[in-house]
Amino acid sequence: MTKKSLLKWFAAASVVYFIAIGMGVLIRIYDSTDNGIVYETYKDMIPFIIAIPVSWLGFCLQRRFSYLQQLRVLWSTLINAIQKANSYTYVTNPTCEQFYSTLSCLSASIEEIRGVFKNIEETEKDIGFYPFEPIKDIFGLINDMGYKKQLSEAERENIRNKLFALWRDARKEILKEFEREI
Repeated sequence: MTKKSLLKWFAAASVVYFIAIGMGVLIRIYDSTDNGIVYETYKDMIPFIIAIPVSWLGFCLQRRFSYLQQLRVLWSTLINAIQKANSYTYVTNPTCEQFYSTLSCLSASIEEIRGVFKNIEETEKDIGFYPFEPIKDIFGLINDMGYKKQLSEAERENIRNKLFALWRDARKEILKEFEREI
């Protein structure tokens, strides 16, 4: 559960509590029965009124913690893939194994992102847009480098600069979800 949706559910639970308090006050003021039976009944229902939002918030917090755990694993995988791609840009004569190993690592990261994040505007008929396009662009950069091409140091440095610019874009969005301390 993203930070945004968690805050939305906490706000909804707060509204339920404020409505419950408001109803209690109104019933207490306007209860015109002889022995206040309506208000007494409402007081008896308070544990039930409190329990439902509390259980829902517990469920939301559990989903949030699970999501953060998945995100931390994904983060480690992405760091490994980006570092491997960066290292590949320093190799002057890469082998076929180095090339395919780097692409495989990036490809696995792309698929792990799909396991944590839903495509943007995805419906049953439309697959939507990949949520972290810069990671796919990094894959494209390395794929375009190939393993047989003889690239100059300037060309490899240019690719490295593009790689880090793309990584910065993706990293900024992923890090928004973590509760990081200053």
